[in-house]
Amino acid sequence: MRVSTQQSYVTMTNSFNEMSGQFQHVLTQMATGNRILLPSDDPIAATRITQLNRQQASISQYQNNIEAVSASLSQQESILDGVNNDLGAIRDDLLTAANGTNSAESLASIGQDIQSITDAMVNALNYQDGDGHYIFGGTINDKPPIVEQDTDGDGSPDTYVYQGNTEHRSATVSNGVEVDTNVSVGEIFGPNLSLLNDMNDLSKEMQDPNVDPNDPQLQSDIQSTIDELDQVSTSLNSAIGSLGETQNTISMLNDAQTTVSTTNDALIGQLGDLDYGSASITFAGLEMAMEATMKTYSKVSELNLFSVL
Repeated sequence: MRVSTQQSYVTMTNSFNEMSGQFQHVLTQMATGNRILLPSDDPIAATRITQLNRQQASISQYQNNIEAVSASLSQQESILDGVNNDLGAIRDDLLTAANGTNSAESLASIGQDIQSITDAMVNALNYQDGDGHYIFGGTINDKPPIVEQDTDGDGSPDTYVYQGNTEHRSATVSNGVEVDTNVSVGEIFGPNLSLLNDMNDLSKEMQDPNVDPNDPQLQSDIQSTIDELDQVSTSLNSAIGSLGETQNTISMLNDAQTTVSTTNDALIGQLGDLDYGSASITFAGLEMAMEATMKTYSKVSELNLFSVL
């Protein structure tokens, strides 16, 4: 079978181009450190790496959610701890007012203190986060949960009103796992905010210049407010405890996901990292083959009818 010079050129050119492509492929592998540049390099490993990368992306999103939820829970817990301390201070004031030895002036002073602390609690419970959302209004976060309205028509606000609800926001923190991310004023103080309104009314009663510190009605109002405060304090401590439990849950989930992520990184490395020793041998072999092909091509290109006469 006779092979023409043109056929020899085509054959050697195709061979050189194929080796050049292989050479460039190995060169890119060595430059990036990645064994798999195309799915065809190792279809099974490439599919597994894609699955692992997808799982890594999900874990990253879950951990971002956990970070945001944890920050919010810590913020809520800190504020509610302050409110709990305020309730304790008011309780101490009420016990002092109930001992029957106060003058009208000292009773008025206690009433002023209760009003001041109540105002501070309301401000705390109307806290807005960095995005301007009210965090203690349940799922209603675009308006303050507590407002004071005029209910007797005298032109002055006199009653605290709750504008939120008792529903919970939630976030996905793991595959199929959602956690509540908030507590609300409504579930702690009740939707009618009776304690806040009773403390407000009692502080005004105590500041009345004509008040009798030993008036049985006043003493009854003080005691009933103490009892109500104790009930709200129990609800508040329960809410703070639920925030802490959620923190513990998401912390454990975060640790578990970090372990999975570390394992996935190792698997991805095992499947996709380049073995430089093997790649160097392949690189050297291709380099030698290309040089040999080029020399052969050069020799063939010198052949013609006159060179052999």
